Amino acid sequence: MNNLSTLFTTFCLVMVFSTTTSAQQSTEKCGFNHAIEFLNQQNPNYKQQIDAIYHQRVTEANTKQANNNKTIYTIPVVFHVVWNTSVPQQNLHDSVLLEQINVLNEDFSRMNADTNNLRPSFIPIVGNAKIQFELACVDPNGNPTNGIVRVSTTTTFGGGFLPNMSSIAKIQNTSQGGSDAWNTSEYLNIWVGDINGGSTPSLLGIATPPAGLSNWPANSIPPELTDGAIIQYSAFGRNNPTAISNMVVNGRTVTHEVGHYLGVRHTAENTFGGLFGSICGDDDGLIDTPNCDQSQQGCNTSRNSCTDAIPVVGDLPDMVENYMDYSDQDCQNSFTQGQTLIMRSVLENERIGLLNSPALSNCVVGLTENNQPNTIFIYPNPTNGIINISSLENMNLTITFHNSIGQIIQPIIIGKNQYQIDKKGIYFATIQSNTLSITEKIIIQ
Repeated sequence: MNNLSTLFTTFCLVMVFSTTTSAQQSTEKCGFNHAIEFLNQQNPNYKQQIDAIYHQRVTEANTKQANNNKTIYTIPVVFHVVWNTSVPQQNLHDSVLLEQINVLNEDFSRMNADTNNLRPSFIPIVGNAKIQFELACVDPNGNPTNGIVRVSTTTTFGGGFLPNMSSIAKIQNTSQGGSDAWNTSEYLNIWVGDINGGSTPSLLGIATPPAGLSNWPANSIPPELTDGAIIQYSAFGRNNPTAISNMVVNGRTVTHEVGHYLGVRHTAENTFGGLFGSICGDDDGLIDTPNCDQSQQGCNTSRNSCTDAIPVVGDLPDMVENYMDYSDQDCQNSFTQGQTLIMRSVLENERIGLLNSPALSNCVVGLTENNQPNTIFIYPNPTNGIINISSLENMNLTITFHNSIGQIIQPIIIGKNQYQIDKKGIYFATIQSNTLSITEKIIIQ
């Protein structure tokens, strides 16, 4: 818990290897060693330099008290959906992207419903990051946007038993069949696509921590890798019809990767510790994160692999509830206070551009501001004329459209809960059910 590992990932690879022996399946979810070696080949002494830098952040977090700052920080997000023309299901529906935003907002504000699954012994150490996420409504050129970029491609990204980073990084470049990043200092860029070369997913996600820390070595991040996160499309969201079938997919892959993007490490920096004898102390260095000797698998709440000396609470079992572990996603539900302090410090310093970004200037008030984050979706907005309105709870909705002077208009009905308005302008959709009434502003471009 107090001792720091000599390694820190500039980006995190979440991997799943599956082998079957006597009808039992074992899973390893982290390509940590591959990532570190890849970076160290690019930059000699990388391991030692990064650890020294991370130590500064850990020292700050360990000496602070719980986060009493009530300011809610909001991060603008742009999703780059890069889908192969031969696999149209990779082009995830807007509702899946919106639901992933909801997951992030719940997890980073400790509003997720499964917080009640946290074991009582961990209650004194968990924290609320007070961070929210919104799809950008202004693009880098100052034009209205819905924060979603869709690119069809014939390029294959990644593949093989070990990740081919040069191949995967192509998803971040338009000239190589992917999608160019928006200003990385003002937008959290998240690419969504197949990064396993069309094969059974072994790699779920990659993320870069802040590259502007003091004394950060030049060229630490491989030149082909752009700041942000890359997520396997079938490991994305919690209402994804293409989700990986043999594992729980509820949006926590993105939560984990965004944690790294905001500077937080794994709870255990080694992968195979418990297999070759206990390796305690090879962790994130935070005094309130329970020490464990390896990345967890499944959801083993009885395991206590290392002895802790956490202030006030003493020794605790391995925290499989932590988002930065590799336990099953339906077991994860919390960050620690130290982890939230690191993330907020990064936003106040190295990633301050996100908080000053014009990406959320004069945004249209959406349904999340009307406290209906998980029930009704209107998308896209702005739109070129096609409007989709859907409900996850299959509510019977009455929908009325008005123009900017309050007159009722009659849009063309294309299909169930899908409408078309031909004339450009600002409109208002009033959605009513037995339990709610919401009005949403819609921009037709």
